[in-house]
Amino acid sequence: MKKSILTVLGIVVATISILAADGQNQLTVVVKNMQSTEGTLRVTIFDSESNWLIEGQLQLVPVDNKDAVTVIFEDIPNGTYGVAVIHDQNNNNEMDTGTFGIPIEAYGFSNDARGMFGPADFDDSKFEISGNKQIEINIK
Repeated sequence: MKKSILTVLGIVVATISILAADGQNQLTVVVKNMQSTEGTLRVTIFDSESNWLIEGQLQLVPVDNKDAVTVIFEDIPNGTYGVAVIHDQNNNNEMDTGTFGIPIEAYGFSNDARGMFGPADFDDSKFEISGNKQIEINIK
């Protein structure tokens, strides 16, 4: 009887732990193709189309390898997301542009999405998270 109660108690504790952790995922973003190791990557995850490129969770990561830099976002709830990356080579905390507003610093979006005359749309960049996930973004 005592063994049965302990077994049931163990199952209940394990179930509560699993349910408490449900929906808290890790997103690993591997950014590739940096042109230099100068500056910082501005990697931002957005949780909706209404927040796209306006308000998201930002991480600033030094570029220590031109081939690939890994950025990890913790405790991401299940849902639909998009990621944008800027290689801020001069560390001025903005995307520098040249003539006609054309970016002169490398950037990229999840799904390697590209916009025609501006940034990629959320619909082209979005992906689902319902467990730990890894994505790659090639910046240009």
